[in-house]
Amino acid sequence: MTAVEKFNRYLSGIDLQMYRAKYARIKLVELDMPRNIRPIPFLYREYWERRENYPTFENFYATYAEELESQLENFRRETMFSVETFCRGLPARVYRTWASLLTQIQGGYVAEDIYGRGNVEMSAELDYRGIDMRITDDDKVINIQIKKETMSREVRAPWHGLKRGTKIVNIIYEVPNCEPLTSKGKPRVPFVRWRDAWQEKLQRLDNGFIIFRPAMFARENTMIP
Repeated sequence: MTAVEKFNRYLSGIDLQMYRAKYARIKLVELDMPRNIRPIPFLYREYWERRENYPTFENFYATYAEELESQLENFRRETMFSVETFCRGLPARVYRTWASLLTQIQGGYVAEDIYGRGNVEMSAELDYRGIDMRITDDDKVINIQIKKETMSREVRAPWHGLKRGTKIVNIIYEVPNCEPLTSKGKPRVPFVRWRDAWQEKLQRLDNGFIIFRPAMFARENTMIP
């Protein structure tokens, strides 16, 4: 089993519906968090670097909260959150980062299948610079930012730009904003439209996770003019 197959299997086993029901309406700790307590370095460590047994969200959060216990408590006091509010709101905040970054990391595994292990880099340091993925292809270094949009009438192509003087390839993808089937079991027209537009580059897992196919990171989509 390849690394991307293993990670896709992990993603397919996540109960997204349960997490959404649990955390979607909890938005209590939404202010900017200092870098020293952000979960991003932990996410790359557990799901990109270690590549062993990927932890559940609960286990990931427990590790994160334990290792940063004193820093998180200092932040709570400085921001004057009550213990109850903070302990209820922080997991919901971390969950949203967790779910979003898992999609990007899955893209890293897909790109690795194309360009080779060791030629795809993902890290918190790059993330803070607006670079979700760095690919080395022969003598070229390609900086990629992955952008998610909700469904629109028009499928956008990847575009290029500059961020702090660094060339960035923007990989833009859309997510369906509806379930595949109606309550009567019939295909929803917006979902069918999304599927037809993106079937070569994206796949929707049964649990709702949107994952990347190799065509998304093919060389023609990552070339810098």
